[in-house]
Order: sequence, then C-alpha cells, then structure tokens
Amino acid sequence: MITRETSRDDRDILMEAANGVRAATGAEVVFGGFRSGQGIRVSATVGALTGSLTSILVHPAQGLGGRSWETRRPFMTADYARAAEISHDFDAQILGEGIRQLTLVPIVVSSRVVGLLYAGRRTSVLPPLELEPLGRAARLLAQELRVRDLVDERLQEHRAAERLDHSYGQALAELREQVEAVAASTTDAETSARLRRLIAPAAPTDQAEPLTPRQREVLTLVASGLNNTQIGTRLGLSELTVKSYLRTVMARFSSRTRHDAVIQARRLGLL
Repeated sequence: MITRETSRDDRDILMEAANGVRAATGAEVVFGGFRSGQGIRVSATVGALTGSLTSILVHPAQGLGGRSWETRRPFMTADYARAAEISHDFDAQILGEGIRQLTLVPIVVSSRVVGLLYAGRRTSVLPPLELEPLGRAARLLAQELRVRDLVDERLQEHRAAERLDHSYGQALAELREQVEAVAASTTDAETSARLRRLIAPAAPTDQAEPLTPRQREVLTLVASGLNNTQIGTRLGLSELTVKSYLRTVMARFSSRTRHDAVIQARRLGLL
C-alpha cells in the first residue's frame, strides 16, 4: 500500500464500512483507521459519545490493536477493563467511551497490516459480537485499497510519461532554434537549405491523435473498473464532467460503450 496521510477519501470508505458493521452486528460503537507512517491512527468513528477515540495512535504491541497488528489476527475481549492479556495503553479512550466488549480485525493488503477496524458494546451482558461481519468489512476495505493503489500507480506512470514527453519536447524545440540560428548564419546556401529541411515539421500521417491528459486519466480509471462516481472522486471532478470526457472519447472512437472506448484506445496505442 502506498504510505500517505489519511485522506478525506480514506475516512469516507471507513465511515461507510463502520456504518455497515454497526447495522449488521448491533455494535454501539465502531471505529477504525489506516496506517500512516509507523502507526495506525483512528480517523473514523460511528456511535462515539466523545471525540477521544480519534486520539488513539496504535503501534505494534500496544493494546488489543497492537496484538492484532503483530499477529495479523482478529481479537475480542468480553470485558476490556479486566483483560490481562493486553496492555492498556488506550484505557482513557476506550473506557472513557464506556466500552466493555471490544472486537477488532486487521485490514491486510499483500500480507501487510494497513489498518484496524473495531466494534464495541457498552455492556458485557450481551453475547459477544459476531466476527464475520467485521471480517467481511475488513476484506472489502482491503480490496478497495488494493484497487486504489493500483490506480494510483498507473496514474503516476502516466504522469511521469507526460513529464518526460514535455521535457523531450522542450529539448527538441531548443535544438530546432539552435539549428535555425546556424542555418541563418551560414554563408553556404546548400548547407543552410539542408539544415532547414532537417528541422522542418514532418508531413501529416495517419497516426492517431493523442488523448488529452485528462481523457487518458479517465479512461485509465475506466479500465481499472471504477464507475463514474468513483472516477470523479479520484480526480476531483463532478460525475457530469466525467461523463462529458467519456462522451467526447466515445464519439471520437465511434464507440457505443465506455469499455469499447478503452479497447479502441489501447488498439491505437493511446492508453
């Protein structure tokens, strides 16, 4: 997973997962966070009575979350306050919320813990929370992160290629200026003519016109399986703007579907 500060997008998917877990399990409070640097900070909470849970920054071996991080296994405790098998680094936050039962699962991508998802109850009388809904939510979060990281890598590759193309274009323009200066200063008419032919624009060919950088980004995300809403979120565009880019590209390729546009762009070497 690409290391980064928890973004608004990260909190959104955590909140969605937390709400789903709360509805599926009857947990009174659900919270979690993704790894940032050397720790995992809680950044999303549902059902919390205070804001103290978001001050939790977990490191390996710290609390129930630290044990889960080290072992990559889920854990639960029916009475958090009396649990002897864990350190109690975060008692102020957990007990301050009145949590008695606590269950958590690690979010694992490529064998690496990238986040933690907790569910708790403020009573120890009820049976323990079901683990499967929490585990299912963690797996879906891991899948979402894997897709996003692959998309980010593809976009970074495209942008690096665009920067390289831009640098090459600048160098070529400077070279043409230098050759033109030599052609203008030489007294040999034949040499001057040969130099000018050397830097003359190439004749038009049937090569496909390149996509704009934004069109290519949108098509790359389509190829990665994202829908228009997800593409808009990733690129900071409205859904209508995404549709407009796709309509333009589809019209250019005479494509009836967005996926056919991806196929045509790849066939022409544009994607």
